[in-house]
Amino acid sequence: MLLISIIYYFLKSPSFPLFQRGKSKATQIIKIVVLFLLFFNQANAIESINIEVKNIKAKDWQLNEISLSLFDIQEKSQKLSSSIKQIILPPPLSNLKLLDIQCSHFIWQQNLIVCQTAKAKLNFKTFHSQTFDFSFSITDQKSKFRIDNFNLERGKLSLIAEESKGHWTVLIKAQNLSLKTLNTFLPKQQQAFDEISQGKINADIKVNGDKNGPVDFLIKSLFTDLTLQANQGKIATENVDLEWALKAKLKKGEWQWKHATHINKGELYVEPVYLEIKDKALSLRANGKTVGNSQLLVQHFNITHSDIVSIKADGLVKYQPNFSIKKAHIVSEIINLDQFSNLYIAPFIEATAIDGFKLFGKLNIESQIVKSKITDASFDIKSLKILDNKKRFEIQNAQGIINWSHDSLFKTTSEISWDQLKIRAIPIEASHLKFLFKNKQLTLLQKSTLPLLGGSIYINKFNWQNTAGDEPHIYFQGGVDQISLEKLSYALDWASLSGNISGHIPAVNYKNKTLTLKGELQAQLFDGTIKINNLSSSGLFTDFSKFSMDMLIENLDLQAITQKFKMGGMEGRVSGFVNQLYLENWEPITFYAWIGTPENDNSRHRISQKAVENIASIGGGGAADIISKGFLRFFDTFSYDRLGFGCYLHQGVCQLMGVEAAEQGYYLVKGGGLPRIDIKGYNTQMDWHILMQRLSRISATDDAIMD
Repeated sequence: MLLISIIYYFLKSPSFPLFQRGKSKATQIIKIVVLFLLFFNQANAIESINIEVKNIKAKDWQLNEISLSLFDIQEKSQKLSSSIKQIILPPPLSNLKLLDIQCSHFIWQQNLIVCQTAKAKLNFKTFHSQTFDFSFSITDQKSKFRIDNFNLERGKLSLIAEESKGHWTVLIKAQNLSLKTLNTFLPKQQQAFDEISQGKINADIKVNGDKNGPVDFLIKSLFTDLTLQANQGKIATENVDLEWALKAKLKKGEWQWKHATHINKGELYVEPVYLEIKDKALSLRANGKTVGNSQLLVQHFNITHSDIVSIKADGLVKYQPNFSIKKAHIVSEIINLDQFSNLYIAPFIEATAIDGFKLFGKLNIESQIVKSKITDASFDIKSLKILDNKKRFEIQNAQGIINWSHDSLFKTTSEISWDQLKIRAIPIEASHLKFLFKNKQLTLLQKSTLPLLGGSIYINKFNWQNTAGDEPHIYFQGGVDQISLEKLSYALDWASLSGNISGHIPAVNYKNKTLTLKGELQAQLFDGTIKINNLSSSGLFTDFSKFSMDMLIENLDLQAITQKFKMGGMEGRVSGFVNQLYLENWEPITFYAWIGTPENDNSRHRISQKAVENIASIGGGGAADIISKGFLRFFDTFSYDRLGFGCYLHQGVCQLMGVEAAEQGYYLVKGGGLPRIDIKGYNTQMDWHILMQRLSRISATDDAIMD
């Protein structure tokens, strides 16, 4: 025992060459062991020695609770193994803690620690792994470690990290890893998705850095059969195959980056847009650099949905604390407007006032954004067609360019042309317009004439202005020329009318969703005049339109009217009015109307047998029987003094009236001269739709109508 103490004291002496400056603790311990064996004859009986070390620290590594074992002592070459309870890795992997490392081939020399073959476990927050292959080496110039055969269900993960002279590299390779499993390893508050049903990831990641952190990295990944939900179901995928890559490099304090995403197949839902990606892939490419700690300079951005749309952009965006666009220039090329509108527009307009519109053709859009607001835009329209399944609006083969700017000094003109435009059922033939569109105002730059229903509508002035409450204010001044009443009545599904409308429109205003006519609109037809006053309409482009007006009828030629309506020949003049006409969805709700022989009319008054029969059928009179049974049947026409017919419509029922009361009923035609005939009406009330049916049948056939 005394000998051992002397030897121990001697070895500790600073003068002993074993402890010269620069020698490692490992070398010291091993040499102590060797010297110890030289002093004991029992050395031939010793096969192994175990040494316990509390911790070893080297180059930001920390090995805790090390057990060293020296084997095959009597052999020419001995083997050193180790058991390490915990290894704390150097940055940037210091959060990873390796446990229970069993190193079968361990080297511990001066300025060198090597574990060539080992098994280990990983402890990372809530995640504990199974055993995997591990190796490392540490020198004063370089350190390296490697993880292999890290199994996660049916997937594998490997990691290689190196450090040399303050620079480090980390390589990670993931093969067939389950995203569902990976997501469960994260704490609930850090999970990126609400639910991952299935999906695999293959990835290669390379990160280079120094003592201050990463300086560049490259990520290449492939997601297959990805099915997930996020943001409470507002984002979802089904069997998506997605390639994702990100490359970045730190240069002069700014990260320069490139990004690429490519979706080859699957179903994608980002509320409210749903995409089923088959043969038309969706890709996104972008590159740029960071500016400061909260901004991205996007030098190039391109998103493409094959054969449908391509969007290119550049700009400056702020991503912290909230996302906003400081400035951007965007160029969009919509190649297939039909598919684009079905996929990207229809979901946003569903259940709105413009639901049901379908778009066809091509459209190029160029726009500028400043402080998250559009300041300038240009729309290049090519072969545009718009259809509406509710038949409110239609346009065929529209061409042109529309320029807009928020700048009140903007002067770039716009122009558009079309082969046919239809508003409700009213068609406007091929036309061309030139206008200025700036801020919240659109102004026609030159007088224009639009072909309409065999005639035309001419526009002297037109101005559209959007107000603060998003209610447009529209001003129109112009007129109509030779518009066919026959075509108009057909378009609006009215009883057939004859003649043309011509007249000047002094001013029309559309404000607060209501259209009003200022002044009086005059139309010349049937050799007479119709004057329209108090015209007003609201909800023109909604499912509940309203229309009201007053009309004055002056001195129309009966012969021209009856020839058109085929109700039998009549000669004379008529005047009348339609007061307080009110329509909803173009259906009359109420009015008070009268038409009859004007006072002091000195024109020839004649009426044919056919006209007598048809007038009698309206009012339920018996004049037709008198003609067929008496001597009056020998006359083709009859003389009359006055005629007239009136209706007060209320709650779907027409209160009927004539020119004069009779002992029974009322006179529709009051006879005068020879041969004369009186036509009486006996039905004082009639359902509006029945009355319309009778009038329609009279005008549609040459046969007499007898009810």
